[in-house]
Amino acid sequence: MNTKLILKRPVHESHESRLEIEAVRRLLTFERMCRDNGFWDEMRSCYASDAIVNSSWYRGLASGYIDALSQRPERAPHHIYGIIIWTHGNRAVAMMETTLQQRTELDGIPIDLAADAQMLYRVERINGEWYVKEWTTIYEQDNIISAVPNAVLNIDPEELKKFRPTCSALSYLQMKRGKKFYDDLPGHDRPETVAEAYEKADLWLQGK
Repeated sequence: MNTKLILKRPVHESHESRLEIEAVRRLLTFERMCRDNGFWDEMRSCYASDAIVNSSWYRGLASGYIDALSQRPERAPHHIYGIIIWTHGNRAVAMMETTLQQRTELDGIPIDLAADAQMLYRVERINGEWYVKEWTTIYEQDNIISAVPNAVLNIDPEELKKFRPTCSALSYLQMKRGKKFYDDLPGHDRPETVAEAYEKADLWLQGK
């Protein structure tokens, strides 16, 4: 993969560099905590004014993403497993491993959705403070299970085969709800799209 700054083995960092990396880490974990708990004003404070979001159901300005989130009745918290961060001057790229979990219903049966994904962030220091500039979802895998013991979900396997294997559960649920779903985002079933996303993030980190 043709990257110069990201995807490289972490090396010893200066004290100042470690402080900047920790500041980015705190920003990103705080942003997800605000998103998961409905702290919309605080969430807005994490983004640059022209920040862009590329999620499974929204694509556009972060301000519009937060507005749309605030109107959604369902709750879908994220579990964060780790974040690795590369900084270069006033820019940073971060990779966050997450699982989105949601308790909802399918055909009247309570279900649990779990969607593993990587969030690829671009972060920029503006006037001395770090802000999210852009993030993109990278699909890994997902699944649906019944939240009721012995309840049988009536899901036709052939229906699931219509969707990408890395996001078939999300796609299926959105289809059932009649909602939009972006299935053209990077994913591990399409390695070339992940490589392209990494290479673009690396060029951005270099200032190109």
